Amino acid sequence: MKYRALVTAEVIPSMLEELKSNIDFDFDGYYIDHEVMPVDELKSKIKDYDILICEYDTIDKEILDCAEKLKIIICCRGGVKTVIDLEAAKEKGIIICNNGGRNAEAVSDFTLGYILDLTRNISKSNALIHNRVITTDVKSKPDNYKDTVWGLDNNSPFIRFRGKSVNHMTLGLVGCGFAGSLVAKKAKAFNMNIIAYDPFIAPERVPDFVKLVDLKELLANADIVSLHCNVSPETKNMFNKDTFAAMKEGAYFINTARGELVDEAALVEALNSHHLAGAAIDVTVKEPIASDCPLLDAENLIITPHIAGSSYDVQVCGTRMVAEALEDFIADVKPRNCVVYNK
Repeated sequence: MKYRALVTAEVIPSMLEELKSNIDFDFDGYYIDHEVMPVDELKSKIKDYDILICEYDTIDKEILDCAEKLKIIICCRGGVKTVIDLEAAKEKGIIICNNGGRNAEAVSDFTLGYILDLTRNISKSNALIHNRVITTDVKSKPDNYKDTVWGLDNNSPFIRFRGKSVNHMTLGLVGCGFAGSLVAKKAKAFNMNIIAYDPFIAPERVPDFVKLVDLKELLANADIVSLHCNVSPETKNMFNKDTFAAMKEGAYFINTARGELVDEAALVEALNSHHLAGAAIDVTVKEPIASDCPLLDAENLIITPHIAGSSYDVQVCGTRMVAEALEDFIADVKPRNCVVYNK
């Protein structure tokens, strides 16, 4: 039997070549034009396919009821419950797989970039140069001093932007799963002390150089707190006025996970009161961020537009995971990265 697959995810077709003897692939929707396929069009198309490889499409019960032949959905995301009705899929006997961890390397790289940026004033000083704030023709060093520095007085960048080396800092990870454990591994290369809070992880999955602690201990001891956990009723707004107050004075805060984990008004207050030395966030509660959002006026805050997981390597890793799941499906064994399996 040769299967038909509808691909609406951003994958690399050449990495699926070896599967073409068993599967005919049709590429459409987001793969073609980075536009999510209209619901009515997807409902019409899905009835002809055995396999759906998706990413941003919402696959609810209405869509699944139109999927007369569908046997497996591979969603190129880590979390799938926000875009797929898992109960409806289970009722119909449809296998669901995800791409758990596909962007962990990208997110962990980005987090390390944040750590260095916050502690060494990289983007802050760059912006001041490009905005002509600290460019000047007035010298502040003696004529007989020949080294190439911008100045030696108290107002010089050398003094104003003196940073902190991370090798003597403690990094606190809230969540030590795919991304968190990779952040730990990379931070270890900087000789950082690493602690983590993760009540859901099996201790044997935690790197041996990471000390598991409770949240109270983490907040009290971490010089940098970085979020790598999912949103749930228990974690929504887990970083709020009280949580920020429990952090060390002068600590840094990083969020590359989800905006809903943070009370943004409390973050602004912690920054503007200088209780926190700085923060870097790649995610916000509302995206894209509004032009009048109070976050934009917070002191010492780096904001990027949800790009931590955006790297070419993510498509490579994700496509490899799709291929592995399809290989297992063809072999009639439980696919890797399976979320729903009825056999």
